[in-house]
Amino acid sequence: MNLKRLAVCLTALVCGCAAPTTQRVSVSDAATKAEAERQTEFAVHGMVEEQKRLSRIHRAVAVKAADLCGADVGPSTGSYSMIRPKGDMGLAFSRHYGISEVLTVLFVLEGGPAQTAGIRARDILTRINGISTTETDRLQEMYDKLSPTQPILMEVRREGRQMSFTINPERACKYPAVLSPEQTINAFADGKRIMIARGMMSFARSDDELALVVSHEIAHNIMKHIEARQQNMGVGLLADVLAIVLSRGQVSGTNFAQIGANAYSQEFEAEADYVGLYLLAAAGLPIDEAPNFWRRMAAAHPASIRTNHTASHPSTAYRMVALEETVREIKEKKAKGLPLTPNLKDGKPAAPARPQ
Repeated sequence: MNLKRLAVCLTALVCGCAAPTTQRVSVSDAATKAEAERQTEFAVHGMVEEQKRLSRIHRAVAVKAADLCGADVGPSTGSYSMIRPKGDMGLAFSRHYGISEVLTVLFVLEGGPAQTAGIRARDILTRINGISTTETDRLQEMYDKLSPTQPILMEVRREGRQMSFTINPERACKYPAVLSPEQTINAFADGKRIMIARGMMSFARSDDELALVVSHEIAHNIMKHIEARQQNMGVGLLADVLAIVLSRGQVSGTNFAQIGANAYSQEFEAEADYVGLYLLAAAGLPIDEAPNFWRRMAAAHPASIRTNHTASHPSTAYRMVALEETVREIKEKKAKGLPLTPNLKDGKPAAPARPQ
């Protein structure tokens, strides 16, 4: 069959497809555009409310359990700032929240240091401790060197006026929590921050459940799991190179780097479960329902368990038993008046010593 005949046959088949039989209503381009804008606004409002919830829960853990983060602590202002993103969402952020192309306060947490100092949503941050907010590298370097409770001078532009405020920050674990836009039931840590996907935000019905997820991810950073995985990958990569060199190129396509990256992954996840519950307890938050949260996830979203958040986690049965044993261990320590510090194999504290 030549191409011309094939095209005729395909056209005939398409023409034979069933079509709707009702008369569609008339929809103008202007109305369609307006509806698209409304949907964008709905999405932005939802993301802002979820980030507020995440920041509030993160503060409850990161501040109250800061001692378990050892030396990895920094100043927490209880505020969230951002720069206007590109595209339609950026326009919505600008229209409804006053977010500009310069770092702007999206919200302040109730009772937090920023609110106490007088910082408000929509304040445009111009300088922090004398450094322009446009100098992101210098700003990050300054934050890295700040002591956890050192006062921070914020210079802002509010309704065209320049104003200055001094914030007395809270001492907190220095891993900020960021909302990830994916609608998957997932959360992860990268050694410097934690990210919670919107799908996980929806799945965590209560603030206590969300605090459990936040604590688990903070625990990954406390225990330096990202660094450990990178080190293990490096060892595997060296093995790949050696295999090629020693075989004089006859062996190739080895995957020791990936094997190294996955080494002890389930053990790291079990450790994050364990240390995460101690973080919850240290923050004064309930720990009893932790096993049931993971049971609910396993029952409601078994595919997600396999492919997303717990793909590298221990088996569900092992995990539930281990969590229940951890709850029991923490309660026994509380009853005996012992410090709520995770037990380590070498007898050392679970986090570096708190700076004096």
